[in-house]
Amino acid sequence: MSAGLPHFSTHHMRCWGRDVFIALEGLLLATGRFAEARDHILSFGSTLKHGLIPNLLDSGRLPRYNARDATWFWLQAVQSYCKMSDEGLDFLDVQVERRFPDGETFVEWNSDDAYSKSSSIGELVQEIMQRHAQGIEFREWNAGVNLDSQMRDEGFNIKVQVDFERTGFVSGGSRWNCGTWMDKMGSSDKAGIRGVPATPRDGADIEIVGLQKSTLRWLAELNRDNGFPYSGVTAADGARITYVQWDQLVQDSFEKHFWVPEDAADDAEYNVNPGLVSRRGIYRDTFGSSTEWADYQFRPNIAVAMAVAPELFDMDHAISCLHTMGTVLVAPLGMRTLDPRDMRYRPNYDNSNDSSDPLVAHGINYHQGPEWLWPIGYYLRARLTFLHKLVLANSPEASTKALRTVYHELHANMVNLKHHISTSSFAGLPELTNQNGSYCRDSCETQAWSGGCLLMALHEMSKLEATVHDALAQSAD
Repeated sequence: MSAGLPHFSTHHMRCWGRDVFIALEGLLLATGRFAEARDHILSFGSTLKHGLIPNLLDSGRLPRYNARDATWFWLQAVQSYCKMSDEGLDFLDVQVERRFPDGETFVEWNSDDAYSKSSSIGELVQEIMQRHAQGIEFREWNAGVNLDSQMRDEGFNIKVQVDFERTGFVSGGSRWNCGTWMDKMGSSDKAGIRGVPATPRDGADIEIVGLQKSTLRWLAELNRDNGFPYSGVTAADGARITYVQWDQLVQDSFEKHFWVPEDAADDAEYNVNPGLVSRRGIYRDTFGSSTEWADYQFRPNIAVAMAVAPELFDMDHAISCLHTMGTVLVAPLGMRTLDPRDMRYRPNYDNSNDSSDPLVAHGINYHQGPEWLWPIGYYLRARLTFLHKLVLANSPEASTKALRTVYHELHANMVNLKHHISTSSFAGLPELTNQNGSYCRDSCETQAWSGGCLLMALHEMSKLEATVHDALAQSAD
């Protein structure tokens, strides 16, 4: 799968771990292309190393492991494939030949050692969970200018850990690397930002915590029902943590560490630094960043966690935050990647900007305001989920009314999206737009996850529509 056209279409820049698995549910599973979905999951699974799925696959030759999020999107894809395909949980028993047999040591792709050992998908899942529980720390293979000409030396050091003492959250990264999809690295000497990430998002990222919670819930349920033989992990200190316990720890910690109360009088109940709050009634983007103010930035990543792990969220808080997202972050085609109130908000991306301004030079503002399309799919799924939960205890008629509310919002978005597809020479949805939906010349004209996430939102809406219709029919009887 190409991440996007024309910029991500050839060689090592074609196939990205996070892009593939963000797009996979909508492009391949919701459309019934299960064989292709299966192939992608197996191909990336075969390259598991350090407990991580690669950011860049490079056909398995020289994969790069500088992403903290790709692994969790892969795990979500495994879960979705097992639930949506006829193969079901038998998929967990499928054997995969390992590009790096011991999961740690680099070997050349054409050596006798490469692919000399096999693991099942279920064993790969457990390996990921165990490696994260013990802590991941390594220096990228072949670190230096040949691997990344922009990155500072410190950026090649990768670290991921779990805080079992307080939160159970997976966290990691540093101020010198960018391990999530907001991965723009500074490259301008004139602006003094070469090797300085625009959005390092180190700490615990809200979308990764949501994906982590979704995986923990699934594995705990599978183990309970004898569908997964592993009951938990062993932490770095030797303590045994079951998936039930880990799942509950994350559940109990989430609201306290991510919610920013609407009323400052409630701050004492949450882990909030009032002096850094610029907007209330929202969920923080990260927790535990080395740059503390960045924790409080308002970004669309909240929607991913809401869609995959709605149980984490207090209902009233989620509804309030979704309303604010709709008024502040939702744009004509996609979602603003940063709150316009933020002092770093720069909504127009120009990769050729050769100024000395450290906030825009060489397109450093890639994720600091430009309007990306893929998060809108997760936002619509979150809206659908929480409106349905809100009325679930009420009559089927009330559910139908809530469903129609989301339909109206979806179709309002669809008008612009359908128009764009019909006029695009690529007949697809772009990577991003500039301010208020304006054209961005440096964006991919069509991006896999832009279409994939919208398709998954439509798929979820169709499922809910069928559920509501069945309920109405039963009540009529």
